[in-house]
Amino acid sequence: MALHELPPPERLLRVNFMERRVRSSAGVPLVSPEFVAESGRRVTVVDVREASQVIGPLGHLPGVVVVPFRELSRVADVVGPDGVVIVVSNHSDRAGKAAQFLEVLGLRYVAAMDGGMTRWKAMGLATSRDPRVFDSPLQARQPLTLASGNEPLTRERLERHVGRPGAVRWMRLSAFLLRGRRSCVDGRDDHGVIGTPGGDAGEFALALAAYELAAQRSLTRAQVQWLLQEYVDTFGRFYMHSDTPTGAKFVETVKADPVLGPAVQAFTSPLDWRAFMRAPPPHLQQRLLELEVVPEALGCGHLKLMMTQPARYGVRPGLVADVLHAMWSLRWGGAPEIDFVVLGGEHNEAGVVNVVVDGELWAFSRVPLLSPNVDGHQVFINHPQVAVYLRKLVAEFLLRAEEKLHPDETPHAALADAMQELGAKHLSATLSVLAKGLPGFEVRFHADETCEVKALG
Repeated sequence: MALHELPPPERLLRVNFMERRVRSSAGVPLVSPEFVAESGRRVTVVDVREASQVIGPLGHLPGVVVVPFRELSRVADVVGPDGVVIVVSNHSDRAGKAAQFLEVLGLRYVAAMDGGMTRWKAMGLATSRDPRVFDSPLQARQPLTLASGNEPLTRERLERHVGRPGAVRWMRLSAFLLRGRRSCVDGRDDHGVIGTPGGDAGEFALALAAYELAAQRSLTRAQVQWLLQEYVDTFGRFYMHSDTPTGAKFVETVKADPVLGPAVQAFTSPLDWRAFMRAPPPHLQQRLLELEVVPEALGCGHLKLMMTQPARYGVRPGLVADVLHAMWSLRWGGAPEIDFVVLGGEHNEAGVVNVVVDGELWAFSRVPLLSPNVDGHQVFINHPQVAVYLRKLVAEFLLRAEEKLHPDETPHAALADAMQELGAKHLSATLSVLAKGLPGFEVRFHADETCEVKALG
């Protein structure tokens, strides 16, 4: 089936996969371990090692399907040419050969995990040695469907979801600090996520708003861009998302624009637009910026509410636009850390899920990445403990940056507390609009990775 003939969520899955896939000098298709960690259950992860290696010292990925190299042709038969497949081995060599063989058999969306299990473990990503992995059958993934009627989420359905192999992947907090990203609480992402309102973009805007309130002065647009550059240099990846309805409207706006229209009229594929928006011609960037920093171009409901209701969120009018301006400027300048993700469809969440772990977090705590798609039902996923922990680090970052911005000023020691207070206000304000009337749940994970689900009312 041609890419443009697929349903939007399935098309987005493949477009995102193709955008993240690279090829080695030998032509081996590769994706990063970070991409695999975040991948949802519509991606088939195949381990081609021998049984002794799968449950040996390196262990295996949760939710993987074991298919020995000699039986690889089964993958092509079962998954089909349009299935998305990631192949794993100890390093990359065996998996790379397997991925190339599957391409020869007709699979379009296949890659090996770069570095294999060795790199996965070195990055602090969680593994398993559970022999029940051999009982997991190879089967074609069902296309993503969204339940109709916004049927409320139940505790029983949520319990089944978190108990399924591959529904939860784990990452050490120290590894997340270096390589992870905070996704939005948005329920339209079927990847395993660590969610906070607005993701990294929402948290960065929150931090700047708290700083401005504490310092009693506004940051200039140039200072915001400098701080964002310092932020990505310090923390790594930076996430912001949009959605397909907003993207479709933005495409029409660009096509109709007298400055931009002539440059995009020949585009026929989503990949054309992805390439254009990743690195637009320099002479068109200023006009694109003017169209990007308005509420109509925002597919993130949290950021849109912050922009249109600044008083309710306690942020300076224009601050969100400054953050967007900085993000797009850095992304178009070539910053590889800026992730811009497009989610499929409209909001249709059926509940709110808070994900917590026993005890206080520390650098080597393991935190669960949970998929927001529960049997076709979207749910808001929020990780309050991770948000609190990371806000303390961001506050420390801002205090250190302040020494460069204003070396003669006294640091504002209460900034972390101000961020926590403002963060609670932001979460309440956004959920009161986007999640009004929806049931709430807490999923509490224990040290042995078992969990309990509790209705919050």
